[in-house]
Amino acid sequence: METLILKKRILVLDKDTRVLNAVDEILTTGNWDVSILFDPNAVYDKAKTYKPDLVILDYVLVDTDCQMICEDFKNDPALRSVPIIIVTAYKSKKVSAQSYNCDALFVKPLDMQVLAGRMDYLLAS
Repeated sequence: METLILKKRILVLDKDTRVLNAVDEILTTGNWDVSILFDPNAVYDKAKTYKPDLVILDYVLVDTDCQMICEDFKNDPALRSVPIIIVTAYKSKKVSAQSYNCDALFVKPLDMQVLAGRMDYLLAS
C-alpha cells in the first residue's frame, strides 16, 4: 500500500521578491506547497485559512513591523506553533531571533544548505 506524503505548506511574505529569489531553489526542489503574499496586512488572515507548516518573512515590510506579525502569530493559539523564519539583508543590525519572537533569523546572502537544514528541523519539531 502506498503511503500518502503530504506536502508541507510554506507561507512566504515578501515585499518585492527578494526573499523569493533567495529561497527559490529550495522551494522548487522540495515537497512544498508554497503560498506567496506581497501584502503584509493579509498575512495573518491568510495564515488562518491556509494553515501553514512554516512561515518565511521578509524583514523589510512596508507599513508593517515584522515583530508585530510574529507576535500576532505567537499570541494566537491556532498559529503559535507555526515556526517563523525571518530573512534580512541588514548585516549591521544587531537583531536576534529572540528579539523578534521568531524561530530563526537569516542574513543574506543565504547559505542555502543551512537554510534548508533549518527548515527541515523546524518542520520536524
